[in-house]
Amino acid sequence: MSSPWSLANRGDALRRAAREGVDLLVVGGGITGAGVLRDAASRGLRALLVERSDFAAGTSSRSSKLVHGGLRYLAHGQLGVVRQSCRERDLLMRRNPHLVRPVPFLFPAYRESKVPLWQVRAALWAYSALDGFQRSARFRMVGADDVAAYCPDLRRHDLQGAGLYWDAQVDDARLVLETLKSARGFGAEAVNHAEAVGFARGPDGRIAAAEVRDQLGGGVHRVPALAVVNAAGPAVERVRGLDRPVARPSLRPAKGVHLVIPRERVPASGAVTFEAADGRHLFLLPWDDVALLGTTDAFSDELDEPVATIEEVHYVLEAANRAFPRAALTTNDLRSVFAGVRPLAAEPDAERPPSSVSREHRIWEDASGLVSAAGGKLTTYRATGEQVVDRALAQLPSARRRAAGRSRTAEHPLRVDDFDRAELESRLGSRFGVAPERAEYLVRTWGADAETLLAEAPPALRRPIGRSRFTFAEIPWSLRTELAADLCDLLERRLRLAIFSVGQGIGELDEIAAVAGEAAGWDAERRRAEAARYLAGVQRRYQIRVPGRRERTTAAA
Repeated sequence: MSSPWSLANRGDALRRAAREGVDLLVVGGGITGAGVLRDAASRGLRALLVERSDFAAGTSSRSSKLVHGGLRYLAHGQLGVVRQSCRERDLLMRRNPHLVRPVPFLFPAYRESKVPLWQVRAALWAYSALDGFQRSARFRMVGADDVAAYCPDLRRHDLQGAGLYWDAQVDDARLVLETLKSARGFGAEAVNHAEAVGFARGPDGRIAAAEVRDQLGGGVHRVPALAVVNAAGPAVERVRGLDRPVARPSLRPAKGVHLVIPRERVPASGAVTFEAADGRHLFLLPWDDVALLGTTDAFSDELDEPVATIEEVHYVLEAANRAFPRAALTTNDLRSVFAGVRPLAAEPDAERPPSSVSREHRIWEDASGLVSAAGGKLTTYRATGEQVVDRALAQLPSARRRAAGRSRTAEHPLRVDDFDRAELESRLGSRFGVAPERAEYLVRTWGADAETLLAEAPPALRRPIGRSRFTFAEIPWSLRTELAADLCDLLERRLRLAIFSVGQGIGELDEIAAVAGEAAGWDAERRRAEAARYLAGVQRRYQIRVPGRRERTTAAA
């Protein structure tokens, strides 16, 4: 069962770290930082993670939600990335079977395709070989009839055939949270809404402490640390700048936009890859009762809050309608949109397109001892964390370094998933009257805690939120066990209403705020403020950005 992890724990963790110091301080609460923290804790290191916003608030909650080997990277010769990605994908699925689920992928080829059918077959053979011909790497080539059965709306004109293979998918923000909770189980701590604002150096000129501003409790804490890892994602250069000016940036952020539509608008048995008019490969990815369409890939300077513009939305819709002509999708079909920034490790003046930049992570070590990591993929975060901690260990005194054990993250699941999923889902239905699709979601999201979550909630909170799969009982549970500080933390990353729910939870917002307020002790004014803040966040981050008059004038100029 999940242990308590609330705002009370958060304050204690910051004060204790400032008083006692840590072996390793991690700056950045995305998937890379979470992986580093868990790896360090698994070796017995005293470790603390600080995140200036919420965990997974940036790139790690706005990805394609895929755990995949990276089939398209073969075209760019990134064989090492593909091999490692396949290995880590299989490990995640094996250790966490109810959290990470397999998904079939259809890769069709047409006469005018950028990748003809023979290349699809060759790529899938290579993909399988790099995965050691594991069962998870099996594929088959299919004809037009099988393609039509898999996705009836897919264009059949000039279709030569398709390859059918398997990858996996996961709720990206959920993966971050489960990794952090696992790290806490090993003895680490993680604190959100706490920003590293400066570093202090010791007599030898190396970083000896970090200044951390508590954005909720107020004040600045000086946290002594034997080693500091910068895992701030797209903002990694900004954190390096707290130590010393960065003469030549080593990061080239690239933005990707996704659209979310009702699943029935383009029925499919799994994911489908398709081409845009410019040859870029996009995909349709079913997720419960919705499907994701995406993604764009363009270098961008939008680091903190990237938006989906109307031009980017039209680009994806035009490509989708070319691939699925009977669907005739429009902006009226969109449940939400979201944009994320990939922290690609590339020189600022790189002329090659983002799609060709390697997804291999990169590790830097500055003269002050600051270790920075960027690049990489959601899939390979565990291996990245292990390598980063290997590098950071060199900063520790020899006695402490020798005392550190080996990494144990490959051996341990993120949570205990050793139960029969069908049996648990059935029990949720019979005991609490939960519909099958909601039971499936609850078990995938919360694992064995799903039953405890419902059992501890009053009957009035066991009902769904609006027409979604989400449940009111998840709100107080998240506040107690996942350090959610406000409604944005809750509805954007713990429950994902902002992305997947019909109406994005806006129609039920007053009731949601009331339930959260009752659990958190908010007064009426705080509840109204939280609802207003969430509504404003949805409009900025999950709805189409249409340039205003001033922006249009500036763009024209």
